[in-house]
Amino acid sequence: MSFQAEAKRLQQEGIAGALALIGADGKVYWQTDNWTVDGASIINSWQKKEPAIHLQGVKYSTIDVTNSRMVCTNTNGQGHLILAKTPFWGGLVMAWCSPQNPVRLIYVDIAKLANTVKPG
Repeated sequence: MSFQAEAKRLQQEGIAGALALIGADGKVYWQTDNWTVDGASIINSWQKKEPAIHLQGVKYSTIDVTNSRMVCTNTNGQGHLILAKTPFWGGLVMAWCSPQNPVRLIYVDIAKLANTVKPG
């Protein structure tokens, strides 16, 4: 399945409410229409393993960060951010999911989506 088809499925099934594809250079190559992502800020936060990401005025506290993923949650119940590295491209896929969704299980779906991104 292509990246865009899989991204659409994740949204339709309520797994991810918003998605973005960000290059290692911080450029946002694709995003859903329901948010505006500052790719450079996101990449910087991940690389520095920041304790939080700020997106559209909302603070998401980091609960897990490695070289291949970053998982953040809003302590006021405004959802989760899940970032997964694209292994063939060096960028990342970022998703927002509802606070009711099990963030660890959603990460698996986002990591699979990241694996669909190919160079070129």
